[in-house]
Amino acid sequence: MEEKTVSLSLSTILRECSLDSNLYLDYYNWLALQNRENFHQVFRYRKFNDDFVDRVDCFNDGSNPVGRIRPSYDEFLRKLTILLNLPIAGKIVDDDSLTEKLLERVEVLKHVTSYRELELEFPLLYKDLKDGRDYYDDLQVLRKQEGYSEEQYASGEHYYYACGMRRSLENFVETQSEVYRRFVLQRNELQQKQQQMSFNKFLSPRIDRDKLYLYVMYEYLVKAEGTNDKEEIKKYISLTEKCLDACRKKDFSITLDSGAKVTFDEIMNRLEHLKRFVQDQCSLVEWVLIPEGKDYSRVRQNPEQESRVTLMNYDEIQRLQEKGKRKRAFYESTPYILKVIGLKRYRGYIGYIYENGKVFLDREFNQDRPATAEGDAIYRLRVENFEELSQCDKKVLRKDSRVGIMYHSPTWEERALKIINKKATEEEREASYQLVKRLTTKNES
Repeated sequence: MEEKTVSLSLSTILRECSLDSNLYLDYYNWLALQNRENFHQVFRYRKFNDDFVDRVDCFNDGSNPVGRIRPSYDEFLRKLTILLNLPIAGKIVDDDSLTEKLLERVEVLKHVTSYRELELEFPLLYKDLKDGRDYYDDLQVLRKQEGYSEEQYASGEHYYYACGMRRSLENFVETQSEVYRRFVLQRNELQQKQQQMSFNKFLSPRIDRDKLYLYVMYEYLVKAEGTNDKEEIKKYISLTEKCLDACRKKDFSITLDSGAKVTFDEIMNRLEHLKRFVQDQCSLVEWVLIPEGKDYSRVRQNPEQESRVTLMNYDEIQRLQEKGKRKRAFYESTPYILKVIGLKRYRGYIGYIYENGKVFLDREFNQDRPATAEGDAIYRLRVENFEELSQCDKKVLRKDSRVGIMYHSPTWEERALKIINKKATEEEREASYQLVKRLTTKNES
């Protein structure tokens, strides 16, 4: 059985991955028409202004790195709950309980008696009614224009009347109630239709495969970073590597619907972080370790200091990179019993818990920001205060007497080892393993 891997934005695929950007609208319309035909076959209803194909699903069938792309049933389901104004937090569970809740909303719609009530209870259906009436006015104009056939007009008029938009509010409510009741009760038929359909045959000759691979890899990594399940993460790492192997060129970027740019360098960095996460003896916590906060205590009185990164020469960058690698190697060589990673993963602070009750929090070296090799202080906590203090920013930590601060001076490793290697008492050992147990139990749950 094919497994769904990720959900993709159809507009991103067509806008960023199309071999001919001028055909974007044609592609979207063609794909919408294909899905609309499924919609009509199941529900016997054409809803011209909503085709439920904003997003498409990718299924791993083992035949190629991306797999098969199909219309998204999840997108239909999500929009159905929005149109019926049914608030659902988080993932929609498609079960009998959802059917019951949706039918309750249909019953509410069925008993609407005024335009004001329709607007309050079902704002999107109210908008649909207004847009439909505007559409009919436009239809009359289009009929008179050269090139708009009687057949096109008849089709549009049929849609307009079928929706009950030219009739009374009572007729409109009756028509829409019946339509949405069918949407709810026959939705699994649509799911089966969409499972049989694939956009791959149409997309393959018209899409830049490497750009599609880049977009799919980004979505794989987003899914992997959203879970603590190492087996799930390994699955997405494997899928990402499969796409990487298939790529022929890697010197471009794509822009997502949000405006964010995705590059191969970003993919490689995130993939490396995930690989390290699944290999490490570590635990992921649900907060940022030492969140960003202004820290002026080490800034020299030099107006050019803030632009130091941009002024670095090649030798300085190489020196910091070597120092960063050495810092990472130092911590990995120490006898920590658990490594703690925050929500920023390997782009923020990392915690190392030791048997003697000490926790070291140091900034992970970031190759994109070489100054992280030495530019951030080391914060030393006790295990009993870790969960509280690790969520504080630097300004707060510097004022707390329970926090020890160390800088990356030439002798910092020697000084750190003296603290790390201090023999643990039974009480310290017990407290350390209690913290490890709490953090790892949260991960498993």
